[in-house]
Amino acid sequence: MISFLKEAAGVKPSQKQLEWFDMEMYAFIHFGPNTFTDREWGQGTEEESVFAPEKLDCDQWVEAIKEAGMKGMVLTAKHHDGFCLWPSKYTEHSVKNSPIKRDVVREAAEACRRGGIKFGFYLSPWDRNSKLYGTPAYNDYFCNQLTELLTEYGEIFYVWFDNACGEGPNGKKQEYDFPRYFELIRKYQPNAVIFNDFGPDIRWCGNEAGAARHAEWSVVPSELCYYSAVQTGPGPMA
Repeated sequence: MISFLKEAAGVKPSQKQLEWFDMEMYAFIHFGPNTFTDREWGQGTEEESVFAPEKLDCDQWVEAIKEAGMKGMVLTAKHHDGFCLWPSKYTEHSVKNSPIKRDVVREAAEACRRGGIKFGFYLSPWDRNSKLYGTPAYNDYFCNQLTELLTEYGEIFYVWFDNACGEGPNGKKQEYDFPRYFELIRKYQPNAVIFNDFGPDIRWCGNEAGAARHAEWSVVPSELCYYSAVQTGPGPMA
């Protein structure tokens, strides 16, 4: 028992985890068709014309974030409805077919750089619009969209996933290839931390109350955080 306690006490954050932790606070921006339909989760059948902001100003977002003492922005680039806030080459369900035809991801990323804060994005694995969802081909589709976001918008400090897995247009659920997704992020944005409910870098704190314990570095059973790397050295198992 003592050896296990000593090993747990020796858990240390990686450098990028420590830099993320030292940021203390950042904002999460959920902006898309749901903003105009007043829904938490879109159906994936909304017309692109629904997304029609008249006074979009990402610099104003950054100004508000900084005034609140936050040091970064995570933008919902695609939520469960499958609508993309960038003109993805792989779907028509995006801003390119909306009334404004503006790349909101690019505008937000550039506003963050002008304002001196970090930029990251959320990309929903669940896509209620894509006809590929629920088939092996969907993982290729998702990786193509992920690569667009990782390679066309500069430095990314954070990539945020969740494990929502409902039905797509064909009534099927998807088996997500998270190891493949993580590999792409490590390749194109090696300094970015990754959130998924089970690791690998940032884990679920266990509630949606907006508060967690002061500090802990994934000191949880590996079966609850199985995407995370072991962050202690080899020790006695007796």
